Amino acid sequence: MSILQNAVDSIAIGLEDYQSEDPRRLVSATRNIYAGILLLFKHKLALLSPPNSDEVLLKQKVLPSKKQNGEITWTGKGRKTVDTFQIKERFESLDIEVNWDRIEEINDYRNEIEHYFSTKTRDSVSKLISDSFLVIRDFIVEHLEQDPKDVLGDSAWSRLVQVNEVHGREKDDCLATFDPVAWESFTVESALRDYDCPNCGSDLIRIIDPKQARAENEFVCKSCDTRWDYESFAADALEAYGAGYNYRAIKDGGEEEIVQCPNCNNDAYIFSEQHCGACGETAEHRCNCCATTIPASEIFLGGLCSYCQNLFSKDD
Repeated sequence: MSILQNAVDSIAIGLEDYQSEDPRRLVSATRNIYAGILLLFKHKLALLSPPNSDEVLLKQKVLPSKKQNGEITWTGKGRKTVDTFQIKERFESLDIEVNWDRIEEINDYRNEIEHYFSTKTRDSVSKLISDSFLVIRDFIVEHLEQDPKDVLGDSAWSRLVQVNEVHGREKDDCLATFDPVAWESFTVESALRDYDCPNCGSDLIRIIDPKQARAENEFVCKSCDTRWDYESFAADALEAYGAGYNYRAIKDGGEEEIVQCPNCNNDAYIFSEQHCGACGETAEHRCNCCATTIPASEIFLGGLCSYCQNLFSKDD
């Protein structure tokens, strides 16, 4: 059986798992669909491998060999094929562009559904399938140069499209409840809109009554009915949002942006906006002792820079 057929079968079985009434098959759905994506990628590497090279681009182990004329060639050895990291390396080397950020999100989400979420629901898995739809469609069209419907077959393609469209409508309905609220911070609004339920993994979270004042908003997960008040939801959402935001900032040579609040102790203080997105309090940005500007990483000290804080602690 070809790698492409394996990919098609894996995606089709994953969609069948998703539609099953047995909740235990939801985890299987995530495994099969993600595996199908990787198999599509491997199929492309197999296609690009030179003839008589034992699919060299697909194999983990690659060895040189010398022909009678002295020419050196590279040949794949063994049965082990490339893993996700090696696929990414080889795609980048071959100028094959795919959205690796989205693929990593799909993989992270698959791991969370499999190991961490206490409640697994069909709505939560629909998010993974919806994200997978975009990767599968784009890769088949752009890099296999085929029609996704022809590759996957009418049944699997129709199911994939349907899940994506239904999830998209549900997500739009949930996000629409955020629109009437007068958000004081773009960062807070972005974090709340992007947050996934930690209980079931669904991104279908809505505001119960958008007409309420911002600080009185209540939120509910449409999938598992988990509920939050504003402060607890904002604290959780900003902590999750800040992890990625801060990583990118530090990687680019900058400083953290979302840090621990000295008032509520949540990782929800937005440094550039000079307020906590959860409790709303403002911290001192100049040291009360030496008047120097306090860096983001020291805001939690409550009005002192680390140097002065250290001096005071020694005096004690």
